[in-house]
Amino acid sequence: MFHDISADMQQVMRALEEQVARDQPSLRSVSEDVGRCLALLAMSAPQGAFIELGSSGGYSSLWLSLAARAKGVTLTTVDLNEKKVALARENVSRAGAAGSVEVFHGDAFDFASRFDSIAFCFSDIEPPELNAKIYEIIVPRLAPGGWIVVDNVTSPRYQKQFIERAHSDPRVDCVLLPFPKGDLICRKC
Repeated sequence: MFHDISADMQQVMRALEEQVARDQPSLRSVSEDVGRCLALLAMSAPQGAFIELGSSGGYSSLWLSLAARAKGVTLTTVDLNEKKVALARENVSRAGAAGSVEVFHGDAFDFASRFDSIAFCFSDIEPPELNAKIYEIIVPRLAPGGWIVVDNVTSPRYQKQFIERAHSDPRVDCVLLPFPKGDLICRKC
């Protein structure tokens, strides 16, 4: 999957990485390692919807598009910020991933409630503390063996209650990975 990334997609990914390096606060994005991890987890997801809550500039969407394309599904991503939606649409199109990704403008909470059988969900909404509420919407909708990955659980603020809630939740198995901002990875039992 990683060896077949098109030149166009590589170019868009590098441009986004450079843009984030220059202006991380306005265009929050995952690191390349997190993107690769997301794609690998998504490849192991069962049948069901692929969703992303918080598109930003589309960087993580591009990584997830690799798994979506390989599995023959469409990643549906949403962001509340209209400028980020426009940027994500542009980047997805320039990278040649429009056939695997749909980008929408909207509220993550409303959007998450639309799906009944979620195979994979990546949540990267702002402020990060809202992810605890998203978790409670997504987990009941996860297909058995489905994944929810939540970014930014240790930075900018450590979300102790949310992390403890997930670790004690009998519906999922989870692990907190020490990526730069902490990623909570949960799989539905």
